[in-house]
Amino acid sequence: MPDPLVSVILPVYNVAAFVREALESVVSQSWRDLEVILIDDGSVDATVPEVEQVHDERIVLVRKEHRGLAAARNTGLRAARGKWIAFMDGDDVWLPGKLAEDVAYLGDHADADVIFSAMSLVDVDGRDLERTVRRWSGVLTLRDLLVEDMIGNPTVLARREPCDRAGFFDEDLPVASDFDYWLRVALLRPGNLHGSPRISALYRRRPGQLTRNWKEHERVWLMIMARMRSRCPDDVQAVFHRAAANQYRGLSASAYENGEVRTAVRLFVKAMGYAPFFMLRDRRTWLLGSAIVARCVLPGRAYRWLEGIAKRILASLSAAARTRSSGPDASLARNPASPALVQRRP
Repeated sequence: MPDPLVSVILPVYNVAAFVREALESVVSQSWRDLEVILIDDGSVDATVPEVEQVHDERIVLVRKEHRGLAAARNTGLRAARGKWIAFMDGDDVWLPGKLAEDVAYLGDHADADVIFSAMSLVDVDGRDLERTVRRWSGVLTLRDLLVEDMIGNPTVLARREPCDRAGFFDEDLPVASDFDYWLRVALLRPGNLHGSPRISALYRRRPGQLTRNWKEHERVWLMIMARMRSRCPDDVQAVFHRAAANQYRGLSASAYENGEVRTAVRLFVKAMGYAPFFMLRDRRTWLLGSAIVARCVLPGRAYRWLEGIAKRILASLSAAARTRSSGPDASLARNPASPALVQRRP
């Protein structure tokens, strides 16, 4: 069997409730020349039986002991045969036409090593949260990426050669190993990261998600910044205050979502101290600041009423933005899967 053009790396761990939807959204893409390297990272629920219900000869199931997301992605990189690499997570969903558009883009843009796009947020039951991961259009520079990590892994298609040059995901990082990885890819040559504002995936928010652990993110982010100072000191020096402001605003939002209001206030003030004018130009600052103030000063009933109004306003803005950026993806037909499932153990 000839090597496929695209290898999709899909790590899974205890996602029995979501993995079939995730996997089917990949194998039903209109772009058919692919393999799916599905790495079961030691699941103890029904994840593997759910995977085995999806019959497609392009799926390769690799089972291993639990060592974390970075190690699972590295297992996928080692097993992949494709010239291009796509990344997916076991609880997210690709929208129809996603891969075909990404393949076409890399085929037309020799200067791009990576194409990524936007994601819409859904809850544990797949309900639309009316929020979109921040969009980017055009080239994402190293300094842009240092200021804000805009690359959502489930939207990425990358050429294999720069991935090989960048090495593997750092298995010692409990969070943000993808941020560290794409920074190393960005160091390979200027202008190699390209973003599209279209929404190509659904990102699922779940209770207890590691991405919401603000303390761990703070520690790892400081570690990554220290590494980057040794690799590209001028770039880090040029944007550090804006990067820190953005990071601590994000940490404040995580603390706020976790109900840690006093911590959210402290982190928000810290963010403002790094780059106040930069912060004030971003509507996210005003939205988060207003939410924190309201939570601190209003009684519970009044706060919930105001929060409901804010959510409806944000939903309207999100719907309008989606209408402006809608493309042909939604109309593309889903393709039937073909039989067989290959299993491998490393």
